[in-house]
Amino acid sequence: MNKILGGDICKDRVVCWLLEERPSHLRNYWKSEVKHRSKDPVEDEMTFYFTKTGISHLLKLKPDAIVLEPTGVHYSWLLSHICQCEGIKVLWIGHAEATHYRKSHKLPDKNDLADALALAAYACDHWEKPDQFLQFEPGAIVQIRDLYLQMKSLTRVQSPLINRVRQQLCREFPEAAFKNSKPGKDGLSPLWAWLANIERPGVRRNFYYDRLYDKSVAPEYGIEISQFSQRYAELLCQIHGWEHEAEQKLEELIHLSQFKEYNRTFDKFGIGLRPRALLLCHIYPLSKFESLGSFKKRLGMAGDELSSGDRKGWNAGSGSKMCRTELYMWILVAIAPGINIKAGVSKYISIPNRDSIIFYISYHYPTISKL
Repeated sequence: MNKILGGDICKDRVVCWLLEERPSHLRNYWKSEVKHRSKDPVEDEMTFYFTKTGISHLLKLKPDAIVLEPTGVHYSWLLSHICQCEGIKVLWIGHAEATHYRKSHKLPDKNDLADALALAAYACDHWEKPDQFLQFEPGAIVQIRDLYLQMKSLTRVQSPLINRVRQQLCREFPEAAFKNSKPGKDGLSPLWAWLANIERPGVRRNFYYDRLYDKSVAPEYGIEISQFSQRYAELLCQIHGWEHEAEQKLEELIHLSQFKEYNRTFDKFGIGLRPRALLLCHIYPLSKFESLGSFKKRLGMAGDELSSGDRKGWNAGSGSKMCRTELYMWILVAIAPGINIKAGVSKYISIPNRDSIIFYISYHYPTISKL
C-alpha cells in the first residue's frame, strides 16, 4: 500500500492526514483516531506551516503522493510545486467530488481534519483510476491561467483608483473629470498619461488636454492639479502598462498552433481575449471529457435539478462560476447589444440559446459528444 497524504490547505498552513492503508470503516476510524489530534494547529503534529521548518517536517513523512483540492490556488501552488520538486506525486480532487465523498462517509462538515482524511481516503479508493482526479496541463495552459488571473486582479484594483482621482479632478480640472479616455496602442489612457506627465514613445503627441486645461475654470481661480492626483495617475499608468504587457503575452500564448482549432470556434462566436483564455484553461484538451454533460459541468453550465413534490427548479449547478460569468458577459456584449432603452422594450438581436457554443464545439469535436 502506498503512503498517501491528504492535505487541506489553509492560508498559512496545510492540515494533513496520512494513510498507509485504507480503513475498513471510515466513520469509525475517524471517531477513534481524531481523539489523538489537537484542534490547535500549533500543537498538532500533522499540521505544517508554510515555513522552511514546517515544509521540512512534512517532507520527512516521505509520502508517495499528496492529495489536494484546487481551491485557494495561490496557497496550494507553493506546496504542490515543492512536492513535485521532491518527487512526490500530486493528485487533485474536485471540490464537488471531495464534498460528496466526505458526506457519503458521514464525516463532519467544516472540519479541516475531516477534509484531509477524506482526501486521503478518496485517493486510496481511486488510486488505479486516473480519470477520477483532475488533470492540470503543464506548459502554455498554466501560463495562460496565471496571466488571466493577473489581468483580472489588475482590472479589479483600477476602479477605486479611477473613482478617487475623478473626484479630485472635479475640483482641479472639472472639464476632464468624467471624460472617457480610451487606452492607446501602448495600453495607456491619454487622460491619465497627461495628468501624470508621462512620455509615450511611439504614440503621437496629442494636445487635447493641454488646450482643454488652458480653458479650465479651476486654474483661473488659483486651483492647481495636486500632487495627489498626479501620483494616482502615475499608479494607474503603471497598472495599465502591466496589463498591456500581460495582454500581449496572453495573445501570443493563446494563438499557439496547438490551439488553432479552438480559436477557430472562438472566432466564429466573437469571443474576446480574456474569456477565450479562461475557457481554454478549463476545456483544453477536449479529449479529457467523456461526455457533453461533463464538458458543460466543467464550464458551470450544467444546472442541478431541485425538485420537491409539485415544485421544480434548477440552480446554477457546480463547475466554474468564473466561466459562467464570462459566458454571461459574452452574451450581453457580443450577442445582445441591441436594447431599445428609450422605448422601454428590450429588442434583442436573435439571441441563441446559451448552450450554442457548447453544442457547436461538441458537433465539431466528437470526443465529447458521447451522450
